[in-house]
Amino acid sequence: MSTTMDDQLKEAFRSVLEAPFDPAMAAADWLARDIDPSYRSAVALLTDADVPLEHLQQAKSVYKTMRIIGETSADRRVAARLYAAAIAAALVRYHRRVSRQSDAALQRALQSLLDDAQMHQRLRDLAGAALCALNGKAWSAC
Repeated sequence: MSTTMDDQLKEAFRSVLEAPFDPAMAAADWLARDIDPSYRSAVALLTDADVPLEHLQQAKSVYKTMRIIGETSADRRVAARLYAAAIAAALVRYHRRVSRQSDAALQRALQSLLDDAQMHQRLRDLAGAALCALNGKAWSAC
């Protein structure tokens, strides 16, 4: 193996080891891959415009459970945000409400996701679009 190839491999491994690791998000990503192995992450699953409604319903159910039984507060926080994101995705993409929560409860959950700077921007944008949809407006009009 040449020195440049060796250096490239070292740099690749170093960047992986230095990347921020979020155990709660790792668990959520594993659950997303369990729903559909073609998605590498929860963000990819929940923000794909072509994700089947059934996958969003499964995600909602899985993240609802994780929200309740998560081992750490970080697990429960991430799960609560992803639970809201799954509901938001169904509302925005399919105009379907996949939750029995009241409008007020959904608005609080979506606003919490929108305001959570630790969550991926695409999930936050999805929450914003769902808040608009709940209020009968298009995302561009909000």
